[in-house]
Amino acid sequence: MIRQIQAATALLGVIGCSSLFPQQNSFADKLSASRYELTIVDGHLAGTGAPVLRGAMEQAQFVLIGEDHGIAQIPEFVGAVCEILAPQGFHTMAIETGPLAADELQQWLATPATAQMRLVEFEKKFPETVPFFDWREENDLLSRCAQASGTKKLTLWGLDQEFMGGPKLILTRILETHPGPHAAEIAERLLHENERIDAGAAQHPVANGKIFINTVRDEDLANLKSSLKAEGSQASQSLIEGLIKSHEIHTLYNAGRAGDSNRQRALLMKSLFERKYREALKTGPVAPKVLFKFGLFHMYRGFNPMNSLEVGNHVAEIAEGRGAKSVHIMIIAARGSQLAYTTYRQPFAPRDFNQIDGDSAMLAFLKPMADNLAGSGWTLFDLRELRKNVRLIESAELRRAILGFDLLVIIPEAKPSTQLR
Repeated sequence: MIRQIQAATALLGVIGCSSLFPQQNSFADKLSASRYELTIVDGHLAGTGAPVLRGAMEQAQFVLIGEDHGIAQIPEFVGAVCEILAPQGFHTMAIETGPLAADELQQWLATPATAQMRLVEFEKKFPETVPFFDWREENDLLSRCAQASGTKKLTLWGLDQEFMGGPKLILTRILETHPGPHAAEIAERLLHENERIDAGAAQHPVANGKIFINTVRDEDLANLKSSLKAEGSQASQSLIEGLIKSHEIHTLYNAGRAGDSNRQRALLMKSLFERKYREALKTGPVAPKVLFKFGLFHMYRGFNPMNSLEVGNHVAEIAEGRGAKSVHIMIIAARGSQLAYTTYRQPFAPRDFNQIDGDSAMLAFLKPMADNLAGSGWTLFDLRELRKNVRLIESAELRRAILGFDLLVIIPEAKPSTQLR
């Protein structure tokens, strides 16, 4: 009998007494206790959730926002976060674009009055190269974050592969470095081939998979790389490496190997972050504080729903290793309309969605939160409180989300972003 009592006592220590009394400590009760109202008033965070969010970000080295793309309200939220973080020393923003696209955006930040006009002109010349930030609300966000930085310049880090139309921009930039004759001849030929193939794909939507970044031959890129090594500058060699990496990621995805594509993309994001972070550490004695804005699967701490360890986890590990703090925020909309991709070089279009209701919904595991929203405005859940009893949650995906993020913001009804054209 004594052994049975000892065993029972040990079991209670493992599972927690609360699991034996679900009527007193139900998950719904825990949700209610961790739920706060959040609103945006004149561009600033308000409601009972605002001080919770501010408190969570205090003393942070990295703040990582995992979002759902194409929703107009999310840049408004990120802009309000920028205004909180800038006085704390956040003057670097990591974004889900390629390095070249980020460089273009960086230049336009210096002249905010003409930034949108210059972006539209750039996209006409180099279509499909600046994802997300060719939407009005996202572009306004960059200007707002730059303004919040005050006398400190906002620095953008593009940590992704170049987008579908990236080859034209990369090859143009390679030629602008004035490589030797053989390398220039190859780059010119590929540039003409790129325009011919992509213009054709734009006229035939069913042929979207046949765009240049998917169809350019590996040997052609290898020949250009070899020629630039012999005849080109360091800058040109870096550019061709970027094109090869982007080609590999897009080609794997187009071939139906999404898992392999995502793995290569995650590795690229991590390596680009490492490069930028090391460079920043060399320029001053203080490690940079960085705000990240990426799709939510990239920002998980630990494994994401695709069983991938992404840049969000990489940054979390770096923070822990340095004795610093990373804060991970997921912001989504339960339902509504979002701006979505249609076909290559064609305008994006609003698309209705409901990603929580239904077993096949992408974020169905968040239904307990969606069913317990605050009475008005948005809802913020402090997942750190739920984490204390995470092992009592049956859903593996919900457990993963609670461990992967510190805060969850749910917008009940999404409005679509607006494309600049």
